[in-house]
Amino acid sequence: MTMLSTITLPKVIIDSHCHGRDLKQSYKTTILQVLREARRSSISITAFMPNTNPAITTVSVLEDYTRRMKTARRSLGLPHEQLVYFGATDYNLKQCDEALDHPSVVGIKDYPIGEEGKSVTTGSHIGVANDDTIFDLLRLVREKNKVIAFHCDDPSIIKEEGKHTIRAETEYIKRVLSIARQVPNAKIVICHVSSKESAQLVLSAQKDGIKVAMELMPQYLWFDAEGTNWNPELDPVFYHCFNNLRTSQDREFLIKLLASDNRNILIASDSACHTKEEKLKNKFGGIPSNQEMVPVIITLAKKLNLSDERVAQLLSFNASDFLGIPVSRELVTVHVRQKIDDLKYNHGAVVNPWKGTKLFFPCKKTK
Repeated sequence: MTMLSTITLPKVIIDSHCHGRDLKQSYKTTILQVLREARRSSISITAFMPNTNPAITTVSVLEDYTRRMKTARRSLGLPHEQLVYFGATDYNLKQCDEALDHPSVVGIKDYPIGEEGKSVTTGSHIGVANDDTIFDLLRLVREKNKVIAFHCDDPSIIKEEGKHTIRAETEYIKRVLSIARQVPNAKIVICHVSSKESAQLVLSAQKDGIKVAMELMPQYLWFDAEGTNWNPELDPVFYHCFNNLRTSQDREFLIKLLASDNRNILIASDSACHTKEEKLKNKFGGIPSNQEMVPVIITLAKKLNLSDERVAQLLSFNASDFLGIPVSRELVTVHVRQKIDDLKYNHGAVVNPWKGTKLFFPCKKTK
């Protein structure tokens, strides 16, 4: 039996970090499919990441991708424009400058690149190796009043330790924050914060006056490396993501941040679809989660007894203010139903690791 109740949510919900794939990876998922799935979970605006194939590191690819976004939005009858990040390299600063003037571009995305010249997560050549490039990008986004988002995972430490450790995450955060101190008022986002240590670095930098926001994702708030809430019927590879899942203590620390008064915490899905075959064969990192983003926050909000205003901040207003996305501040009462997750991704081509999870899902909106 399911449990039906209500909750107050923002009229416009923002997912500020999602992978729409498409282009040469349309077999994984497409912008249209991701937006269709987002709509089922009451998400209104999605910001897509640039580690596509080809990567969104040139204005020509950007224009192709934004055309696809507009076509998908119109076909679904979505009232809001969708957004995208432009990918930085050590050699495309001029393209970044031009891209930041595009109305659909919310900011620049930085992926660390290792000695082999490949991204630590994508294996592609999108990304940045040089501190001077990061410095120049910070100055550029400050000038354009946009943001730069960082995937924090130090390539040299990953190579040294043989895995994506907390140290790899925290050392890259320290590197970014050190450079950011040289460019006051540049706005930065630390993506998918996964550990207590990483969160504390961001919180400390915020107190020092650095304009830095941290992203919290549903997978780090619900799953951990100890297997909490995993579906035992699924291969563990389906819970493999970047950054890696951490300990239950890390997860509990991040959950507690939801109840703080911090206005620079952003909730995003980091929905990253890979086919079942890719996950099993290549062990790609990524968890599809845009349909579960809102249910996880609703479920935790009920557990933590969060105020309506705090829920609205987490799901919309914080991202709106920090990323410069104008949205309605209207709140609406929504029916929610507690049920076992049986949602499909990309018509079942992508395994849903949330299958079997009991969450409060939004249903029909009331007046």
